[in-house]
Amino acid sequence: MRATAAWIASATLACATSLVAQAPKRLPIIAGAMGINVLVEVDGTVKSWGAPSGDGGFYGDGSENGETRKVPTQIPGVHDIVDAAVGYDHALLLSADGTVLGWGRNNGCALALPDDRRRYSPVPIPGVRGAKQVAASLHFSAAVLADGTVRVWGTNEGGLLANGKAGYDADCASAPVAVEGLASVKRIAVSDGNVLALKDDGTVWGWGSNTNGELCDGTTEKRNRPVQMKGIANAVDIDIAGVSIIVLADGTVWMCGLNRDGALADAPKDVKRATPFKVGGITSAVAARTSGGSTMVRLKDGTLVGWGSGMFGSLGDGFIDKITPKPHPPVGLGPVLVHFYASNSAYGIRADGTVMAWGIYVGGPKEWALTPIPFFKVKL
Repeated sequence: MRATAAWIASATLACATSLVAQAPKRLPIIAGAMGINVLVEVDGTVKSWGAPSGDGGFYGDGSENGETRKVPTQIPGVHDIVDAAVGYDHALLLSADGTVLGWGRNNGCALALPDDRRRYSPVPIPGVRGAKQVAASLHFSAAVLADGTVRVWGTNEGGLLANGKAGYDADCASAPVAVEGLASVKRIAVSDGNVLALKDDGTVWGWGSNTNGELCDGTTEKRNRPVQMKGIANAVDIDIAGVSIIVLADGTVWMCGLNRDGALADAPKDVKRATPFKVGGITSAVAARTSGGSTMVRLKDGTLVGWGSGMFGSLGDGFIDKITPKPHPPVGLGPVLVHFYASNSAYGIRADGTVMAWGIYVGGPKEWALTPIPFFKVKL
């Protein structure tokens, strides 16, 4: 039910011709949750597809059609988009000018609008300017601004608003508010109950329910204000979804949270780790994503290794629900430029623009793609 926060709005593919390095290129972005997926092309246009299962899971094209859509279809009237995020029943798009658009349901103030009517097409989110990243989860939205501060709006369940209060009884934020005392943030990751923030100095901070020690602060206490993750420095990437995963500049991977269904790799079954521990055998990681109990790490050479529940083929290893705590690659995938999790579905973009997908519903007798298959192609 969590969104996979959309990511890599500024991801780059370094290109070189002879001895002259060309300007870095922005890569496509894929985000999704609850059966709704969106693709941000490098030209700033947006496409959507999927099989909606949330109450507000619509395609953003103005229609109320919730039927399965297997082919990514362009959302009309949307352009100059550089990032996207999808929550349980709403979606966000970030424009190049730093403003934010959204559609879906406004439950829990997730769209920062004055009513709870569904929006079937993207509409402006009031009060957000100068954003460089957006994130979304269950009835919750957030944005990192160019000045390194964070704005949040929506539900305060678990203390997501970081204002010292928590719970559905606490008022939701119907307008974006600043997270006090937090600056120099370059990226955030959100789950249904927690938020992580990666700072420019490589430290990681978090707040929220912290039920299973996901905030890695040595406790399982609810945190209504940002607290620093223990023992982590020089982090370059983060994600959270029941467990937290941190990639350091030295290529190692660290995790904390509840080890259910192999989520924490080789840690003892069902143990809670409230402080970060190093995942063995990985020394060249550059990025990581986790969702639905499965985790995938991209290595420096572009190959992926994953572990966890493998539900619906999300590990791409040929099994539909095999729990595998040991990191291993998807079958036959090879190097990719970037990878994404959208609920239990996974995507990797090859150097020729082919989007490989696994854990997606394909229908027929096989139902799910248990190993990576070509899905569509994007421009690079």
